[in-house]
Formats: sequence, C-alpha cells, structure tokens
Amino acid sequence: MFFHEILKKIDLEDKKEPIILFMVFFLPGFLSQSQVVDGTVFNSAWFNMIYLFTVIPQILLVLYLIEKKPVEKIHLYGITNIKYKDLLYSLLYFAGIMIIVLGTGLISFLISFLGYETGQEMPLWQFNNKGLIPLIFLTCMATGYSEELFFRSYLLSEFHSPGKEKYIIFGTSLIFALGHIYQGVIGFLGTFVIGIFLASIFIKKQNLHRIAIAHGLYNFTVLMISASIV
Repeated sequence: MFFHEILKKIDLEDKKEPIILFMVFFLPGFLSQSQVVDGTVFNSAWFNMIYLFTVIPQILLVLYLIEKKPVEKIHLYGITNIKYKDLLYSLLYFAGIMIIVLGTGLISFLISFLGYETGQEMPLWQFNNKGLIPLIFLTCMATGYSEELFFRSYLLSEFHSPGKEKYIIFGTSLIFALGHIYQGVIGFLGTFVIGIFLASIFIKKQNLHRIAIAHGLYNFTVLMISASIV
C-alpha cells in the first residue's frame, strides 16, 4: 500500500524522456550487479579514460535536454555558475555523507558482532596506482556530476510538483539506492539515506554544484583511503 501511494503521488504521465534516459544510462549497470565487481579497475588508466569518454557525453546530453526546457522551468534544475561559496557548502555536505557512511558502518559492525549476516558486503576498492591520482579525481568528479545531474537535478525537476516533494525524494532516492544492491543490505540502506540527504538539500537550495562536488569528493576519499591501506 505504501509504495502504491508513492506511485500515485508521482505523476508518470508524459515522462517518456527520463524513463528512456534511465534505461540507456543506468539500467544496464543495475541489471548486471549480480556479476563479480572488480575492485581494482581504477588502477587502469584505460578504464578511467573509457569511463570519462562514456559519462561526459551523457552529462552533455542531459544538459542539452535541460537547455530545451521552457524558460520558466530552467531554474528548477539548479544549474548555475559555480561560486567560491559552493565549494565551501560542498565540503559541508561531504561531511554529512561521511557521517551517514560511518553511521551505517557502525550499524553493520554491531549486527555482525551480534552474529547476524548483513548480506553481500561492498567490494573493497583497491587503488594503489598513485600516478593516476589526477585522473582518478576527474573520474570521481565526473561520477558525482553524472549521478547528481540525473538523480537529483534532472529527476527531481522533471517530477516537480508542489506538495509532493517528499514522495518524489523518496522515489528518486529508492531508484538511486537500487543501483547499489551489490553492496548488501547495509550498503543499500546507506545509499538510500544519502540519496534522501542530497535530494532534500537540492530541493531547498536548487544548486547542482554543491551536491555533485560533495558526491565526487566522497568517491575520491574512498579510493584514497584504499590507497593508504593497500
């Protein structure tokens, strides 16, 4: 009943464009999560270059489609000139993401300590090719902008409807989290909470840069931590 209510609140009529974009950009990855994830792929310059050549055109396509929207709707997508204060806010939101991750990590530890299984754990990203750090930073930023542009800026704006924000935040965050099922139950729930956190910020501030940079910094931090461990 709860999910039925969510679907009723989110108007899916005339939403072919976001559905097609999701199917082209993200659905293949969502469906292939059962495959073994290679945690060492970021050590390859070729992988990072191919990734950038794939994701940057996707970003440009979404920006192109947004540019074609009615003028009165453009502001909803939060695409503005980046300012110094955006960088400061992104650090604040990055800290928020880290708190959520640490909290879910603690919950996972307590569950395991009590003898319960939490499902498949997130693969350990093993990055040790430190000569690629500048390229890795670009990859992480591209990921942050790609995912935040689509799941927050684009989807939240496409389904924008006054009074239904909480349902739209829930729905888009759930879709975002479904792409992280390979991380296990705790990873899925943590990603869901992060999605709600970033979506709530975007709804209030309508600024893509702040959440995209925060997202990219989190990805980069995870890889740098793995480099210090490996």
